[in-house]
Amino acid sequence: MNFNILLGLSAVVCLVGLIIRLSIWFSQGMHPSDVPTVPAAKRVAEALKGVLGSLFSAKIFLIIKSVFVDLLFQKRVFDKNSLRWIAHTLIFFGFMLLLLMHAMHGVVTEHLFKGYQSTLNPYLFLRNLFGLMVLAGVAIAVYRRISLKPHRLRTYTSDWAALIFLGVIILSGMLLEGAKMSSHSKYQSMVDEYASLSNDEDGKALEAFWVQENGLIAANVQLPPAPELVAKGREINGDSCIECHVSNKNAFASSAMAKVTPMFFAVFGDSATLTLFWYLHIITCLAFLAWLPFSKMFHIFAAPVSLIVKCVTGDQLQEPANILTRQMLGLSACTHCGTCSLECSSNMFYESFHNDFILPSEKVQYLKKIAAGKENDPAVLKRMQQGLYVCTSCDRCTTVCPSGINLKELFVSSRYALLGQGMPETAMLSHFSFPLALAQNFVDDHLQALKKVTDIFKKSFQHLTDMALPITLGKATDIGNTSFRGCFSCQRCTNICPVVRSYDNPTEALGMLPHQIMFSLGIGNTELAMGAQMIWSCSTCYLCQEHCPNQVELCDIFYTLKNGALKKIEAGANS
Repeated sequence: MNFNILLGLSAVVCLVGLIIRLSIWFSQGMHPSDVPTVPAAKRVAEALKGVLGSLFSAKIFLIIKSVFVDLLFQKRVFDKNSLRWIAHTLIFFGFMLLLLMHAMHGVVTEHLFKGYQSTLNPYLFLRNLFGLMVLAGVAIAVYRRISLKPHRLRTYTSDWAALIFLGVIILSGMLLEGAKMSSHSKYQSMVDEYASLSNDEDGKALEAFWVQENGLIAANVQLPPAPELVAKGREINGDSCIECHVSNKNAFASSAMAKVTPMFFAVFGDSATLTLFWYLHIITCLAFLAWLPFSKMFHIFAAPVSLIVKCVTGDQLQEPANILTRQMLGLSACTHCGTCSLECSSNMFYESFHNDFILPSEKVQYLKKIAAGKENDPAVLKRMQQGLYVCTSCDRCTTVCPSGINLKELFVSSRYALLGQGMPETAMLSHFSFPLALAQNFVDDHLQALKKVTDIFKKSFQHLTDMALPITLGKATDIGNTSFRGCFSCQRCTNICPVVRSYDNPTEALGMLPHQIMFSLGIGNTELAMGAQMIWSCSTCYLCQEHCPNQVELCDIFYTLKNGALKKIEAGANS
């Protein structure tokens, strides 16, 4: 098939993909169901207003700064992980320079450099250098994917596909160039077109020189070629070829690849092998172009825009239309690098719940589907809801994100977008961190949801005020931590607790006080302990545990009671 036809088809598919992606930016978003949808036309208008306002103001200097600092130098990646920065830099600069100097040589290189020939230096050498840079970057990326897997770095098929595409593009290009170096038919076509040979002896001498110096494979040249024949061929080469073709050894990577091409020549033949490698390289490149806007590699467009928006606005967008657009831009900009998950302050919950959606990088992957309305599985949505509510909104993920995504804003919005799709998430009971996340938004939604889940909690457990006195002994309590047996009700834990001191009537507000919870466990009434509001209002400051004279591990026991309460509530919801 004609190259221009393949290129045209790939370009059309890529263009359609870009249009689809842009339409998603301005049509989807994560917001509560009771909030009116912002029309796409208004979102486009607000985005254009913001872009023009930045370009024609002093903010243009922030954009220029972001291009150099965030895009070219990748400072956010450099500050966090030097190995990832090296991999990204090698891939980015190696691939872009190959694209400009090699793939687009007719548009760029030939116009910038007079007398350009792909077979002359420095172009022949640089093409191999840039290709090797990409391969080195891909190798480092593969190493990170494998070595960091135990550290909450998830890898999907799409992640491997991107690396495989890049690797095949470079290796197939080097194989194609290596096959051209060793191909006798390619050599003969160049001789027929460019060389001025006076007789057959000159032809044999030049061929011997190319066998010796340039890796040519010629069946009629005896190995090793005679030194006097090679010397004569060098002289002819200097007269006929040197102006447009330097030694193939300058292409150090491709000339090494040329050594494996004879096995292909033996199977397919000389010309057929060249055709095979040409199609492999071209089809891979054009398939990558067509696949680009539909894959995670679209971040090469979205991430720069996200970083510039972050630099210009500082996460202080006020217009709801632009906030929704930034959310979708952020979902497209995610590279799934896992940096946010490695730094997440909720990692201890992940160890307990084993829910991947507790990890920020995994939430982002599925929020794309939820925002598009493509994920309706109740079990998946429930797990996502748990992951969103376990989040402590510490904002560390936003701070370290190399693509500049405002993850905190995205996750907070997503909490309330999912709120109406099932029962309120029981993790809301531990709500002391939520004021940090609300930022004056969704306050009413949060209080309403909190009331619903609190009512569920109250109906699920016995409470001290509802029990007839005297309370009798129950069965021995087994909660995995027996330190409560050392409690002798000295009440030091209650007296030092900052939560207890914040209420005028703490018993009414908290259900039971810390020492009473330990007492209820001591008499074997775990249900009563689980029903106390105190375990959810606890700020886990550990003052009670640090000051207990008998080393009762109150905070740790509270965590156990909360996990048990959550399991009971969830079991009741699923029964």
